[in-house]
Amino acid sequence: MADLFADLSALVTGRKVLGVFAHPDDETFFGGATFAACAAAGGDVRLATLTAGEAGAIGVGPARAAQDRSDRGALEAAAAAGLSRYASACTALGVRQFGVVGPGRWRDLGDAGPGSLAAGDPDEIAEAVRHLVTDYRPDVLVTVDADGVTGHPDHVRAHEAVQRALDLLGRTGVPALTLGGCVRSEDVVTARERLSGLVPDREIGTTRIVGTSADDVMAAEWSPEAGAAKLAALDAYAPGLGTAPLTDLVPGRSPVGDGVLLRAIAEVAGPPCEYFRPLRP
Repeated sequence: MADLFADLSALVTGRKVLGVFAHPDDETFFGGATFAACAAAGGDVRLATLTAGEAGAIGVGPARAAQDRSDRGALEAAAAAGLSRYASACTALGVRQFGVVGPGRWRDLGDAGPGSLAAGDPDEIAEAVRHLVTDYRPDVLVTVDADGVTGHPDHVRAHEAVQRALDLLGRTGVPALTLGGCVRSEDVVTARERLSGLVPDREIGTTRIVGTSADDVMAAEWSPEAGAAKLAALDAYAPGLGTAPLTDLVPGRSPVGDGVLLRAIAEVAGPPCEYFRPLRP
């Protein structure tokens, strides 16, 4: 395992790195320590989100309601709130170059309904990603794995868009390495057990977070400082999400959400340690 850690660390450190994800917070959950470590080492790191994190900022219900009634004012306010959190998280990671692709074109609505990223034209999204890759010309491209980790349809669409964009590029301008962020199934099991011990008989996240075999992924273990930066970035999305004890994060009566489960998974794996599936070459 030590060799595997060293291999991926060497492949990424000092390179031009581009992260493309569906929502603000995906970059932190699925690659925050990696981006922080690369930035701290002086690497050229850029992050891009395909939505502004509307549902993440104001809730799924309000975001969907605003979309359904075509309330542009409410949607723009939600987008501003989501991007403010994104900026704080990127700053915590030490990443200075970040932004949203096609502002307002696709929304984070918490579902796959009209107006969402998942409902967007796959070719149009892929073309937007292709332009991004062409303009930046990264050595390493990072997105989420094919299952979207949580199964969120926006996550899956982002993965598909990156793959389509690379197909469009052909052999010209394709990054040397493309990675899909993932979690290990063994860490998912342990995290669920840990949370179940805190809130017995409570639903723990969605059943779509299952993880992948450790044999199928590459891993990188970064410095404690990179892990701390990841946790600080999570705090930008919800107070204490990265640094508060799990006992403070589990709700009184409601099901435990995916965000808390992902935080628990990061705690089990160790915040400086992240896993990726090589997508290309």
